[in-house]
Amino acid sequence: MSAAGEDLIYIDEKSGQALNKEVLNDDVLKDLGLNRENLVERKSIEVGNIFTLGTRFSDPLGLSYRDEFGEMQPVVMGCYGIGPARVMGAIAEILSDERGLVWPKMITPFQVHLLSLGADEKADEVYAALVADGIEVLYDDRDASAGEKFSESDLIGIPYRIIIGKRSFESGMAELKGRTGEAVELVPFNQLSATIRTYYADTKKGA
Repeated sequence: MSAAGEDLIYIDEKSGQALNKEVLNDDVLKDLGLNRENLVERKSIEVGNIFTLGTRFSDPLGLSYRDEFGEMQPVVMGCYGIGPARVMGAIAEILSDERGLVWPKMITPFQVHLLSLGADEKADEVYAALVADGIEVLYDDRDASAGEKFSESDLIGIPYRIIIGKRSFESGMAELKGRTGEAVELVPFNQLSATIRTYYADTKKGA
């Protein structure tokens, strides 16, 4: 649900069932066991569709099965689909902040955004090492100011940002920062892959 959505849905907040305005009628309410008086109108973003096909395609194809009584029955079909562009739109509307996108770790296009600030040689080494360790990296080695790179990194919204600057040569450390936080962690170059993997370990649990 989102105030920026273009769809109107009616939701039974007790049961969690919802239906689009286009299919709100007495027959559908009866099939779902819903009471019109319990429905609340909300705006939403449509990211997918579910269609009941019945036997529209199975009848012409002769697609059937034998039921428990040994009788041949047509297969009842349905289909569903999720639109990737619609999902991205929902992410942009719901999870963005004043600086830009905030990708969830489960579906981010890259795990880290690597920024080189006048230290391309070392950044190249870090990039190669991360990729070799299976880390998905978006590498920004453009000849642009630090402010421009930081701003665009926030706009893109990759969950974690690694900064390799001139100070990194002296400290032997890279700066690691989360997209939604302000704290900066100093991580030795040879521990970056392990640290990133630790941060993404909870994605298997649905984070």
